[in-house]
Amino acid sequence: MKGWIDRVLTLGFAFSNEKRYSQGIFKDKKAMLSFTTGSQESMFSANGVNGDMNVTLWPLQHGILHYCGFQVLAPQIFWAPSHVTSEVRGTMLENWRKRLDGVMGEEPLSFTPLDCFDGEKGFQLKPEVCEKHATKEFGLTVGIHLGKPLPPNNQMKAGV
Repeated sequence: MKGWIDRVLTLGFAFSNEKRYSQGIFKDKKAMLSFTTGSQESMFSANGVNGDMNVTLWPLQHGILHYCGFQVLAPQIFWAPSHVTSEVRGTMLENWRKRLDGVMGEEPLSFTPLDCFDGEKGFQLKPEVCEKHATKEFGLTVGIHLGKPLPPNNQMKAGV
């Protein structure tokens, strides 16, 4: 996957200095990661041995897909399919089929819009954005957390 990303999502084709993030070249397109894991879901939690899946997904979903402007849909993760019964795998596939039927109508994940950052000051959050979120329990996103706890499932579910 890394090789494909490096060869295809290139400067001039997939992004430019003027066209990135919420103003990106692919802003009218949707993208979604779909993958399997070799471990159960609990192992990808804040206290799990593999770490928080939201943190793992941030560089891919924000730093690559959203950077190019894509509306990133919640990922389709099949947790440890090799460790469950064939019946459970069948249910996973059936749920995937159902999701695909309505995938184009799904709401994308939430990312902080580019206009919330001051380009004249090194693309730091504007003071008014910081002030607006000063009393909130969680940061804006996994990567832009303002030194606060990470918003739960920010990279896993739309609308959080």
